[in-house]
Amino acid sequence: MERKDLLELLVKKNLTLSCMESLTGGLFASTFTSIPGASQVFLGGAVTYQDKVKEEFGVSESIVKQYGAISKECAKEMALNASLFFDSDVAVSFTGNAGPDAQEGKPVGLVYIGIKVKNAVSVYELHLTGERNFIRRQCVDFAFEKLIEKISALDGTKNVLQDNISNEKE
Repeated sequence: MERKDLLELLVKKNLTLSCMESLTGGLFASTFTSIPGASQVFLGGAVTYQDKVKEEFGVSESIVKQYGAISKECAKEMALNASLFFDSDVAVSFTGNAGPDAQEGKPVGLVYIGIKVKNAVSVYELHLTGERNFIRRQCVDFAFEKLIEKISALDGTKNVLQDNISNEKE
């Protein structure tokens, strides 16, 4: 898989892309926009590093209080709200702990990545190892792979609204 494959797939399927990032701090947006032609499909992204900023971008305060910012519920809302805010067909979100210390009582390497394609949302829980920036890069690589997989699976028909949060562990 090459990164440009995602761009080519989005162009071919006439889909737009956005993101909301926390632990990756804009790394996904930076990586995607380094591909020549990304402006054809990439609408924008938000780095919502602090909880109050996540809430300003539509993540409900109750989700953050009940489950924490490092949760599948938060990742789901981040992906949905990125799609709504930027009016994109596809959105990806990243939240988790890249280290160096536990946060919210959750270990370093616990990451949630939300992927919204059309009306279907999937959330992936990852348990990664390595130093901080290596974890962040692994998140971006994983998202590229899953986005390509999910978009490739579209058959051109409208997805029925579904909420298929998964607890897939990689």
